[in-house]
Parts: sequence; structure tokens; C-alpha cells
Amino acid sequence: MKNNGQITVFLSLVLVSLLGLFLAAVEITGIYMNRARVAEAARGASLHIQAEYQSRIFDRYHLLLLDKSYMGYGEGMLEERVSDYMDYTLSGYGFAVEDACLTDVRTVVADDCYDLKKQIEEYMTLYLETKALETISEDLAYDNADAEEVAEEIRNGKSEETEQESNWQGEDPRKLLEQELGIGLLQLVLPSGKSVSQTKVSMQDVPSTACGKENVQESMDTSFSDIDRLEAELGKVRGTGKSELGTDINGILYAMECFKNVMDAEQDNCVFQCEVEYLIAGKDNDYDNLTCVVNQIILRRLPVNMAVLLSDAEKMAEISSMAATLALVPGITYGAAKYLLAACFSYGETILEIRTLLAGGKIPLLKKAADWKLDLAHIGNLTSVEPTSGQTEKGLDYEAFLMLLLAEKNNRMYYRMCDLIQLNTALVQDGFLITNCVDAFTIDIDITKGKRSYATSVSAVY
Repeated sequence: MKNNGQITVFLSLVLVSLLGLFLAAVEITGIYMNRARVAEAARGASLHIQAEYQSRIFDRYHLLLLDKSYMGYGEGMLEERVSDYMDYTLSGYGFAVEDACLTDVRTVVADDCYDLKKQIEEYMTLYLETKALETISEDLAYDNADAEEVAEEIRNGKSEETEQESNWQGEDPRKLLEQELGIGLLQLVLPSGKSVSQTKVSMQDVPSTACGKENVQESMDTSFSDIDRLEAELGKVRGTGKSELGTDINGILYAMECFKNVMDAEQDNCVFQCEVEYLIAGKDNDYDNLTCVVNQIILRRLPVNMAVLLSDAEKMAEISSMAATLALVPGITYGAAKYLLAACFSYGETILEIRTLLAGGKIPLLKKAADWKLDLAHIGNLTSVEPTSGQTEKGLDYEAFLMLLLAEKNNRMYYRMCDLIQLNTALVQDGFLITNCVDAFTIDIDITKGKRSYATSVSAVY
């Protein structure tokens, strides 16, 4: 009997222990199930919030961005929507949402527009193959060898004197060019009937202000009266190599696809007509942006044209005759006059090239004497020379030069993309700021059920 009693007690203890283990297992299982429900609901809440991306920006610029200000209602509105979603999903299981907040938000302009670059690369990779990118980089590589060679030739020959007599009589070509430029550079290069706006756009709160002032050579001295200044300006001309183009080729091609330039038809809901030109120049009106781009093309093409002219014996004989006469004026050497005149005529030739570009034509990357268009007698009447329009198989068009110039902008180009997205979106969504747009965020949620708390965090990225 005594043994039976001990066995009964032992079995009772075992049963109680097993029951305790069972109840503990049920409790633990319930906790894990509750955690799983909360985690799944939190994941659903993050997807719910991600689905609130800016549809206008996606349709136009192919970027997925969440406006944390929720179209001006404030960040609290997004947190309220998270709470509402969690409450709707979990209230039936006895949960109560205590708090929900967005943390670790990463804006599209953070880290030098890192997330913008990432989304652009992902989008462009869908449409471009690596081999195609290499081909584009090869075709557009543009060095500054001509500028260096011409600057060196000027340095060695600017003090040259001559004994030759000159029978040339006429007006100084530099004055004739100055008179031509008096009507305005854009009036010389734009097709007849084409104009761009000089209306200034408010640039308040645009992201690119964080980049500071850009230090670039914006134009050349068109008086062509100072040989040392000409030499220095040519020495500053830089090239655009394959490595630079390759680094940002996705961004450059994205800019050409999603932003319009002066060659494109006008589009609604755009503050600028010359958007790509803005990416390059960063001015507050179309006129100044296009003027800056034209001057940048001149800075890169004038050395090419000057190298061609200096190698053309027939044209240089004519220029030398003019230089011999101008050198009779005290204070200027024959060599200086010769190179200043060569630069003046090369500038006129470059104007004709840009007229061709803006008329839809192409110009040769590697120019030969046979490609020269300007009769030296027409330096004072550039508008009388018809531009070469239409498409040819070889050469660079206007958009190719835009791509070359974009390659020099690096991070500044991406900040200015953000400027345009903000300015254009603000036309239809008052007060929109792209600095409120995020590419990644974390949601911290505090949930209770009974006396137990379930805190969770979920991260989301586009």
C-alpha cells in the first residue's frame, strides 16, 4: 500500500509537470504566434506606406519616392496611417496599437544623392547593355590636346616679328566680330524664329544650393586684344575622357531621356524649356542657361578650329598679311596679332558650327581644312552663312555636346536633377520639397496584448 501511494504521488507530480510544460508551451507558442502576427502586420504596414509613393514623379522620372510630409499634411499623417493599418489588421486578435513612428528616414539627396543615383542606375540598366555604354563612351571621348598644342604655339610665337610688307587694307576683323556679337550671342546661333525665355525662376530652397558656387570658365574674351589672356584661356580648356563618361554614363543618358533641351518641343508643367542646359549651367532662366552652354561649346571647339586654321597655309597667308598691318600699331607684335586674328576667325567658325548644331545638324569631331565653312571676308556677316542642317552619318550633334558637358558636372548634375523635379512637381503640388522625399525608412511600432508588449521594427527601401 505504501508503494502504491508513492507511485500515485509520483505520477501526480509527473502529470502536473507535464501539464505545466504543456501550458508553458501553449503560452510560448502564443507569444511566438503573436510576434509573427505583429511582424507580418508591420511588414504589411511598410508596404502600405511604400505604396504611397509620388506617382507623378514615378510616371515622369521613373523614381520611387515617398513624401514623408504626405503632401503637406506632415509626417504624423504617415504614422497615423501606419497605426490605422495595424489596428485594422490586429484588433480582431486582441492587440492594441500604442505607438508607431518613422525613423531612420534616408532622403533622396542624402550622401550626395546616393539613392537617386542608385535608382537611376537600376532604371537605365533595364534599357542599356554594358557594351552599348562602352560604345557611347568611346564615341564621345573628347580630349584637350588641340587646346594644349595651340596654347604652346602661341607661347612660342607670340613675340614673333616680321619684315614682310602688307598691302592689306580693311577694317579690323575683331571689330567686325564685336559688331556681330552686339545683337546677342543667341541671336547669332538660334534658328530664325526660335527664342528662349528670359523669365527668372525662383530658386528658393532648391537642393543644389548645398553645392555652393560653381567655379567654371563661362566664356572667352571676344575682344581678342590680349594675347596673354588668350593663351591662359586656352590653357584652362579641359577634355572629357572615357573614364569620366563611363562613371556617370547612366546618369547622363537618364538626363537626356527624362529632361528636355532647347531642341525639344515645349512641354506642360515645366519651369524651364532648357532643362538639360540647366543641369549644366544652373542659372535661373532659360536664356542664361542656353548662353552658358553655347559658350561652353565654344570653349571646346575654338581650339579645334584654331588648330585647323593654323595648319591651313592659304588662310594663314591672308591672316599674316592682316597681322603685318596691325603690328604697325605700337604695343602689339606681329606674332601676337597673327594669333589673335586666328582666334577671332576661329571664333566665327565656331559660331557657324553651333548654328549648324541648333539647326539639327552635326559637326565633325576631328575637323579637317576641307570642313572649314567661314570665308574670312564674312566675319562681319555671320548670319549670311547658311547653317548645315539635316542629319549626316558622322559627327556630333547638339545632344552629344550636352552629354559631354554633363560628364563634367559629377554630383552637381544630380543635385540639379532634384531641383528640376522639385520645381516641376511644385507646379501641381504646392509647397512640394524633394528634401522631404525618402527612399528608405524604418517603422518602429509598439503593440500590446493584455499585459504583454510586442515592440517591432521593420525597414523598407525602394
